[in-house]
Amino acid sequence: MPKKKDLIEKLYRKPYPKNLTVRELDMLMKKCNCTKFQGGRGSGIGYVHDKTKRILQFDGPHPGKELYKYQIDKIIKFLDDIGEKESDNEI
Repeated sequence: MPKKKDLIEKLYRKPYPKNLTVRELDMLMKKCNCTKFQGGRGSGIGYVHDKTKRILQFDGPHPGKELYKYQIDKIIKFLDDIGEKESDNEI
Protein backbone atom coordinates (compact mmCIF):
# COMPACT_ATOMS: atom_id res chain seq x y z
CA MET A 1 0.00 0.00 0.00
CA PRO A 2 1.52 3.35 -1.02
CA LYS A 3 2.32 5.87 1.68
CA LYS A 4 0.47 9.17 1.90
CA LYS A 5 3.62 11.07 0.94
CA ASP A 6 4.08 8.95 -2.22
CA LEU A 7 0.47 9.48 -3.31
CA ILE A 8 0.70 13.25 -2.76
CA GLU A 9 3.97 13.41 -4.70
CA LYS A 10 2.34 11.53 -7.59
CA LEU A 11 -0.68 13.83 -7.53
CA TYR A 12 1.40 17.03 -7.60
CA ARG A 13 3.82 15.75 -10.27
CA LYS A 14 4.40 17.93 -13.34
CA PRO A 15 3.31 17.15 -15.94
CA TYR A 16 0.20 15.88 -14.21
CA PRO A 17 -0.09 12.10 -13.78
CA LYS A 18 -2.16 10.32 -16.42
CA ASN A 19 -2.35 7.09 -14.45
CA LEU A 20 -3.73 8.19 -11.06
CA THR A 21 -6.66 5.88 -10.37
CA VAL A 22 -9.82 6.20 -8.31
CA ARG A 23 -8.46 3.43 -6.05
CA GLU A 24 -5.30 5.48 -5.33
CA LEU A 25 -7.47 8.54 -4.70
CA ASP A 26 -9.59 6.52 -2.24
CA MET A 27 -6.43 5.51 -0.34
CA LEU A 28 -5.12 9.10 -0.29
CA MET A 29 -8.41 10.59 0.89
CA LYS A 30 -8.68 8.00 3.66
CA LYS A 31 -5.15 8.90 4.80
CA CYS A 32 -6.20 12.59 4.75
CA ASN A 33 -9.11 11.86 7.14
CA CYS A 34 -11.81 12.03 4.47
CA THR A 35 -14.86 9.81 4.21
CA LYS A 36 -16.08 8.67 0.81
CA PHE A 37 -19.74 8.94 -0.15
CA GLN A 38 -21.80 8.33 -3.26
CA GLY A 39 -21.62 11.70 -4.99
CA GLY A 40 -24.96 12.44 -6.54
CA ARG A 41 -26.23 10.50 -9.49
CA GLY A 42 -24.70 7.55 -11.26
CA SER A 43 -20.92 7.59 -11.25
CA GLY A 44 -20.51 10.51 -8.86
CA ILE A 45 -17.69 10.39 -6.32
CA GLY A 46 -17.59 12.48 -3.18
CA TYR A 47 -15.38 12.89 -0.11
CA VAL A 48 -15.97 14.89 3.04
CA HIS A 49 -13.07 16.00 5.24
CA ASP A 50 -13.99 14.81 8.73
CA LYS A 51 -12.54 17.82 10.58
CA THR A 52 -13.53 20.76 8.36
CA LYS A 53 -16.60 19.18 6.67
CA ARG A 54 -15.34 20.49 3.30
CA ILE A 55 -16.59 18.46 0.34
CA LEU A 56 -14.88 17.30 -2.84
CA GLN A 57 -17.30 15.99 -5.44
CA PHE A 58 -17.15 15.13 -9.15
CA ASP A 59 -18.33 12.57 -11.69
CA GLY A 60 -16.15 9.47 -11.72
CA PRO A 61 -14.03 8.73 -14.77
CA HIS A 62 -15.44 6.27 -17.27
CA PRO A 63 -15.02 3.96 -18.97
CA GLY A 64 -11.54 3.76 -17.40
CA LYS A 65 -10.49 4.33 -13.80
CA GLU A 66 -7.78 6.96 -14.45
CA LEU A 67 -8.63 10.46 -13.28
CA TYR A 68 -8.86 13.33 -15.75
CA LYS A 69 -6.83 16.54 -15.50
CA TYR A 70 -9.78 18.65 -14.30
CA GLN A 71 -10.39 16.11 -11.52
CA ILE A 72 -6.73 16.20 -10.48
CA ASP A 73 -6.90 20.01 -10.40
CA LYS A 74 -9.97 19.83 -8.11
CA ILE A 75 -8.24 17.31 -5.84
CA ILE A 76 -5.12 19.48 -5.55
CA LYS A 77 -7.20 22.56 -4.66
CA PHE A 78 -9.16 20.51 -2.10
CA LEU A 79 -5.98 19.20 -0.45
CA ASP A 80 -4.53 22.73 -0.37
CA ASP A 81 -7.76 24.04 1.19
CA ILE A 82 -7.77 21.43 3.98
CA GLY A 83 -4.01 21.80 4.58
CA GLU A 84 -3.00 18.27 3.65
CA LYS A 85 -0.28 19.01 1.10
CA GLU A 86 2.07 20.24 3.80
CA SER A 87 1.11 17.48 6.22
CA ASP A 88 3.66 14.74 6.83
CA ASN A 89 1.38 12.67 9.04
CA GLU A 90 1.51 9.03 7.99
CA ILE A 91 -1.52 6.92 8.76
